[in-house]
Amino acid sequence: MNLFIDTHLNDVRIILFENNQIIKERIIEGEQQNSKLIMPIIKKVLDKRIPETIIVVNGPGSFTGVRLGVTIAKTLAYTMKIPIRTITALECLALSTEEPEKIVAFNDKNGYYIGIFNEDYELIGNYEYLTNSEFNEFSQKYNVLSDIKVDYEKVIGYASSKEPTNAHEVNPVYIKKIDVEK
Repeated sequence: MNLFIDTHLNDVRIILFENNQIIKERIIEGEQQNSKLIMPIIKKVLDKRIPETIIVVNGPGSFTGVRLGVTIAKTLAYTMKIPIRTITALECLALSTEEPEKIVAFNDKNGYYIGIFNEDYELIGNYEYLTNSEFNEFSQKYNVLSDIKVDYEKVIGYASSKEPTNAHEVNPVYIKKIDVEK
C-alpha cells in the first residue's frame, strides 16, 4: 500500500493505492486553508495503515501548494522510515496522453507551466512558465495539450517504478519567478 500526495495548485489530492490500483482517494477542491485540512485527510485516508512508500508531486505550481505537499511527504517519509518518490505535475500530464511527442501545459491565473516530452515521457529541455499573452503566441505555433484528464493509475504505476530518493534530497520544482526575483 502506497500514498500519493498532490498539492501543486489549489486542489489537494490524496490517494492510497495498492498494486497500482486506487483503493481510497480524497480530493479537496479550491479550498483556501489546505494547510489545515491536509494532515487530517491523510490520517483519515491511511486509517492507521503505514504506507510502504510515498509519491509526491513536487511541482511546478503554486509556491505554497508545492511547498506544503513536499514538506509533508518528506516529514512522513523520514519519520516513518519509508521511501519517497517524486513526480512533476507536467510528467503527470504527459503520462496521461498517448501523443508520441507532446507539449503539455496547465495554467494558473497569470500564465502557463509548460513541458515538452518525448514518447518515453522524458523531458526535452526545461520546464517553462509563460505569461498568458506569451502562451497565446506560443500555442499559435505549437499543438499544446492543456485539457488533459490525469490518469492517476498510470501516473502512480510510473512513479512507483522510479528510484526512491532520500527524503532530505527531495526538493520542490519551482520555475515561475516570484516578484522579488524579477
